[in-house]
Amino acid sequence: MRNRIWLVAGALSVCVGLMAAAAPAAPQKAQGQQARVGGTVVIGQDQEPRVLNTWITEGNQFAATEVVVPLLDAGMRFNNRAVLVPQLMDGQPRIISNKPFRVRFKYKRAARWSDGRPVTAADYRFTWQTHMNPKWTITSRAGWEDITRVQAQGKTVTITFRRPYAGWKIIAAAAPMPSFHLVGQNFDQAFRNDFRSPRTGQPISSGPFLFNNWVRGQQIRLVRNPRYWGRNAYLAALVYRPLPDTNTQFQALRAGEIQLLRPQPQLQIADIRQDARFRVQSGPEYAWEHIDIQQGEKGHPALRQRYVRQALIAGINRPQIAQALYRTIAPNLPVLHSVIFKPFEPQYRPNWQVHQFNQRRAISLLRGAGCTGGPATPGAGGVYTCPNVGRLSFRFHSTAGNQLRELAFEIMQTQLRSVGIEIRSNFGPASHVFGTVLPSGDWDLFLFTWVGSPTSPIFQKNLHACGGDQNYMNYCNQAVTRLLNQVENTINDAQRTVLLNRADAQISADIPTIPLFARPGFVIHRTNIRNILRNPTQASTQWNAVNWWVG
Repeated sequence: MRNRIWLVAGALSVCVGLMAAAAPAAPQKAQGQQARVGGTVVIGQDQEPRVLNTWITEGNQFAATEVVVPLLDAGMRFNNRAVLVPQLMDGQPRIISNKPFRVRFKYKRAARWSDGRPVTAADYRFTWQTHMNPKWTITSRAGWEDITRVQAQGKTVTITFRRPYAGWKIIAAAAPMPSFHLVGQNFDQAFRNDFRSPRTGQPISSGPFLFNNWVRGQQIRLVRNPRYWGRNAYLAALVYRPLPDTNTQFQALRAGEIQLLRPQPQLQIADIRQDARFRVQSGPEYAWEHIDIQQGEKGHPALRQRYVRQALIAGINRPQIAQALYRTIAPNLPVLHSVIFKPFEPQYRPNWQVHQFNQRRAISLLRGAGCTGGPATPGAGGVYTCPNVGRLSFRFHSTAGNQLRELAFEIMQTQLRSVGIEIRSNFGPASHVFGTVLPSGDWDLFLFTWVGSPTSPIFQKNLHACGGDQNYMNYCNQAVTRLLNQVENTINDAQRTVLLNRADAQISADIPTIPLFARPGFVIHRTNIRNILRNPTQASTQWNAVNWWVG
C-alpha cells in the first residue's frame, strides 16, 4: 500500500494513493469444472511504466502499480468491496496506547520472500527508514514523517507516532521492502529495468508472481512464484503489453492478442458489450478526472490571477462534456462538485456547485479586469490580453492516444474560445507527460485522473497543502493547509469529515483545479478467464491475480 494518490495516464493514472489490494477471494468454479493450473493472461496497458520502483516519483504510475501488485504482498489490501483486509498480517493492526500514540501488528509466520528469507519486522523498519532518507526521490513521505520510532522484534512491529495519526492503519498496512536486498544500495536506481535484487541479481518477491523479463516497448512478463508463502497461483504467467492508442487496444482485444483490458472509459466499450466473447465489469471507482491549473513560476502568469481561473471554470460546460464523453457507456454521469469526496460517498458535499457554466459571466470577469481583444458576447471571436499577465493562451497537457481525452480537449477548446481564452494541445506519451512534465511544473493546464481509495481523503495535504508532495500545481493557501494538517491528526471520522469539507469549500473558492467527474471504471476480459473481479480502488485489477485461471 502507498499513502499517496496514483496518476492515471492514457487509460489514467495518477493518485495520492495507497497501493492496496485485498485478501484473495474464494476461487470460482465454472459449472462442472475445477480450477486449472497453467496458462498465460496477456494484459493490455494504456501506458508503459518508466520504472518498477513505485516508491519514487518516476514510478508513480498506475501502470507500474499493476505490475508490482502481484510481486509484493502488503500488510493489508483493499478487496473488490473497498474493504481493507489482512494479507501479510496475521490480523488487524491495533492501537496499543494513545499517549504516546502507538500501534502494533504481526506478520504471518509463513510469510517469506521468494529467496526463502522470512518477511520480518526488520523489513518494515527498513521501509520507514528508506521513506525518510532525503537522498531518495520518494513520491510522498506523508505519514512516514510522523513516525518517531519503529520497534522490530521478529515478526512483530510496533510503531510510535508523534501524535494521534488518522492514517495509521494505512501506514501499518504498507507493503514491506526486502531489506536484505536493498540495504546499502542506491534506492533510486533499484527496480528500474526489472524487479530483481540489486544484491544478487535474482528476482525477489513476497507475492504470488516473480519478475521474468521486460522488453521495453513490447512487454513485461511475470511468472508463477514457486516459493510463494501462500497458495500458489493457478496461472503460469502474466504478460503486460503497452498499447497507448485507444483503437489499438480494442483491436488487440478482439484479435485475441490481449485477453484483459482495464481501459479508461472509451466509446468502444458500448460495442464490445455486445460481443459474447467478452465480459465487461463496470461501476463507480475512487478515481477523479480533473484539470489542474499551474500557479508556479513556470506556468502562465495569468493563471495566478483568480479572475482568470474563475473565467476558466465558468467557460467550461462540464455537464456537456460528461454527456458527450459518457452518454453511451455511463449515462447520466454527474459532474463532480468536490475534489475530496466522490458522489457515491456519504461524506460528499457539492461544494463546487457554485461554479456553473456561464459564458457571459466569464466574459464579464475578464472585461471587468481590464482585459481587451476578446469577444463582447460569446462566440464573437478574439482572444483576450489582460493587464500585466499577457494573452490568455495556455498550454494544455494530457496523454496522447486516448480518444476521450482528445475529444474532451476539442470540446473545451471550442467552449473557451467562445469566451476569449485559447488552449493549445500539448499531448504526449504517458511516460513522458507524467514522469517528466507533470512533476516539473512547466505546464499551464493538465488533464488527468487521480486514482485513490476510501482512505485517500486523509492524505489530501499531498495534493492541496502548501508544499504537498504531489501538489504539482503549486497551489498554496495557508488556511487550507492548516485544515488538512488537522485532518491528519483527527481520529474521529465525523470530525474529520467536517474539516475536509471545510477545506474543500475553501479550495473551491480559490479554483486551483477544475473537477470534472468521478470516473466510472471498466474491466474487459475474455469469458474463459475465471475469477477476475474489478476493484474500485488503486489496488488494481491484479489484486487477486493469484486466483485467476483459464478455463
